[in-house]
Amino acid sequence: MIRSGVPEATINHIIRIRDVYSYWLQFPQKKDREIVGELMRRGNIQRSAAYEDLRLIKQLLGDLNKVSKDYARYRFLQMVERAYEVAENSGDARSMVAAADKLGKYMGLAEADEVDKGYDKIPVQIFAVTDNPEVIGLKRLPNARDRIKAMKQKYWNEEIVDVEAEEVDYDIDSIFHPKPINGNGT
Repeated sequence: MIRSGVPEATINHIIRIRDVYSYWLQFPQKKDREIVGELMRRGNIQRSAAYEDLRLIKQLLGDLNKVSKDYARYRFLQMVERAYEVAENSGDARSMVAAADKLGKYMGLAEADEVDKGYDKIPVQIFAVTDNPEVIGLKRLPNARDRIKAMKQKYWNEEIVDVEAEEVDYDIDSIFHPKPINGNGT
């Protein structure tokens, strides 16, 4: 790094992070405050710099104190398999059954397999566009269309361009009405 022209302060920073990174790999149960204390002790730095180094280490290593569910499941299965193996080697049938019981409960082997509930066969809800407020329980304004027309006349100018809509050619029944599942129309 010296031959490449890296400043000495940066080299010391990299070495400090590598050092504590290796330390944390050896002792993954250490808490953040313990790692910060180790950084302060080893690197002779202030608490704020130690927390910044801890942030960098976590980006490199990940937070060892946050175990993912997948990892916990993996470890649980390993432990149950090991317990069964030890029980089998010692001829302890009761412990073998206990380990197998834990594994069976964890894997849900006693439960029935999930049945297809047919959610993919639920028809799509058809929505009809309306300007009638009574469909949602509101009272209709008297002369609403006339009021809209008056507002358009009041605020209309040459800069406003009326855009025409293009009709789409499709068969709405083929899209929104499901085909019968059985031959008997259900």
